[in-house]
This record gives sequence, C-alpha cells and structure tokens, in this order.
Amino acid sequence: MYLVIVMTVHINVCKDNYKGATLITGFHGIGETGYIATSFLVHALHAERIGFIEVEHPPPFINSTPKALVTPFEIYKKGRMVIAKFEFSPHKSEEAEFVRALSSWAVHEKFKDTILIGGLDSSFKTGEASFRVVHTRAYHVKGRNPSAPKLEEELFVYGPLAIMLNEFEIHNFPALAILPYASSTRPDPAAAAVAIRSICRTYNMKVNVSDLEKDAKDIEAEIEQRRKQTHKSLQGMFV
Repeated sequence: MYLVIVMTVHINVCKDNYKGATLITGFHGIGETGYIATSFLVHALHAERIGFIEVEHPPPFINSTPKALVTPFEIYKKGRMVIAKFEFSPHKSEEAEFVRALSSWAVHEKFKDTILIGGLDSSFKTGEASFRVVHTRAYHVKGRNPSAPKLEEELFVYGPLAIMLNEFEIHNFPALAILPYASSTRPDPAAAAVAIRSICRTYNMKVNVSDLEKDAKDIEAEIEQRRKQTHKSLQGMFV
C-alpha cells in the first residue's frame, strides 16, 4: 500500500505505477453532479477498488453491497483511469486538507492529468453550451484546448474543486474542471451524463449513459432518501 499523509488525512492505495494515468473525481455539489458521475463511471467501467482515503472525522455512516462494504471515501482504477468516489462530503474542518492530500498524491505520483466534475447552477446558463470548463495553465500548455466555452470571468468556482484547482495551478499540473449546467434544487443525473460524455470524447472512451438518463427519477429519489436518512440520523446524534 502507498501512503500519503497531509496532517490528519491518509491516502491508502495499492502500490502501483500511476505515471501517465488520469485522475477523475467530483464532490457533492450543485445537482450532486460530481458524485453521480463518478459513481456511474465506477459502475459502468467495472473499476476495481484499489484504496481508501482515511480521515480523522469520518462520516458516521456506511453502506453495503453484495460484494463488500462501501466506505465513505474510496479510490478505483480501470486501465489508466483512476476514480476517487466519495459517498459523503468530507467534514468541513478537514475539507481543505482532504483535497490537498488528493491533489498532492496526483502530483507526486506523476499522473498525466486530472478531471474534476462539478455542477454549475442552471440559472447562470447563457448560449447553447450544456457545460463550461475551467482549467489550469498547464492543461492548456500541454496542448489541450477544450472545445466547450470557459466559465465566465464574473462567476466563481467554489468549494473542494476550487481548492484542488488552486493546488494544481501552484504545482503547474494539468487539470480540467467540467461544469455542466445543473439544477440547484435536486440531484441532476442528466448533468452528470453531460460530464461523462465530455470525458468520453476527450479520452476516446465508450460509456453508455442511457441508463443514467432513463433511471434519472429513481436516482434522484435514492439520493433524496439518503439525504433524509443522514439528516435525521445526525439530528438524533445531537438531541
């Protein structure tokens, strides 16, 4: 196992050669876009779990599947694609350390690049484009020029994606954030499908997102149910 430590955050993954690989990740933000997209990619690619991210304040929840327990912060791999999937958001007190650890790992292991998936409030939509992008200078210098329009200068990226972009810019590392327009009031699988299609075009991958779009209502209902369950459980812990 390879171990990266940034204060209270530990990245435990199988020792491997990650040079030239692409890291894909996303968080629970607008439309749950990053979470839905990474979860679907893990499933669609039949990616193998290769490690975990350990924190001092883990969410007090865990899920299970017929194969194994699903821990809050997991890392998967399929070919040269490495996917960091997060069932929950990191604790606010550890959020910055969490994403710095992940960013440092990608830089240290000489990944080729990183794709970050987020959501952009659909109320800001202008023109016909279904998403916007933000990238580090190194991403452009490496000869990549995303066809999607860049995020307008008056709008900001915020939260974990912003911290990761900042870290990658400082370390001159190629990183691209894909920001599909998404609903700010509900989980938005259609926005996640937009992000996945963009990744597939860029990396010549084949992922069928028809199930993601067809089962959109069921996915929304499942995530909403989880939100209610965790909210109720957390309330009970502090009564």
